Amino acid sequence: MTDGPDAQGVGWQASPSALKLDYIRRYATGHTALDLGCGRGWYASALADAGFEVTAVDQVNRLTDPRITLLEQPISTPLPFEDEAFDTVLMFDILEHLPDEEGILSEVARVCRGRLILSVPHADAGFLPRYGLTYLHYTDRTHLREYLPAGLQSTIERHGFHTLRLALEGRPTIPLVFSEFVRGGESVRQATRYLITALYKIGLIYNETIAGDIFYVGERIKRG
Repeated sequence: MTDGPDAQGVGWQASPSALKLDYIRRYATGHTALDLGCGRGWYASALADAGFEVTAVDQVNRLTDPRITLLEQPISTPLPFEDEAFDTVLMFDILEHLPDEEGILSEVARVCRGRLILSVPHADAGFLPRYGLTYLHYTDRTHLREYLPAGLQSTIERHGFHTLRLALEGRPTIPLVFSEFVRGGESVRQATRYLITALYKIGLIYNETIAGDIFYVGERIKRG
């Protein structure tokens, strides 16, 4: 998992996501797993806890779990693994950072024989930017692209996956608003308190088009 320039120890960088752990619990399958962009190794460790033999790839080694086999290298093509080497592949918050999207997805399809579990940032298409608000990750300059659900599904299915689940996740709440939403200084934050509270109370803050991330689960279509 690639960190943004100012994200160390802040928000989602400070602790594992209960949502991502739940996706692993519900959708990981088989006995072998690959975690691309493993970061601190929280999700690789969760897979190991569930009995998986886990391999991880990241350009910086921040792992402390000896059960995980780490390849300390950039995530690039070709991936150094045999065809159909893994039952489950994780790609949490990594695809948006990689220049060769098509190449990486082709390689993931090659090495995966079961499930792909993936999350990417949802494109900032809601009404919030009109008020100077956004999720923190929309200001991350290391992102090369963001996604809308239909486009993400089409892209992944083109590489040989059948979609099992596609969902907008990460609905905003009042605490999230004050920790990640506000763009600008303290004066902007204070000026938006009443606005955000009003949106929350009347339900607009839960508009189905507003979410931080898209989560995708796909099953590799059998070859031949």
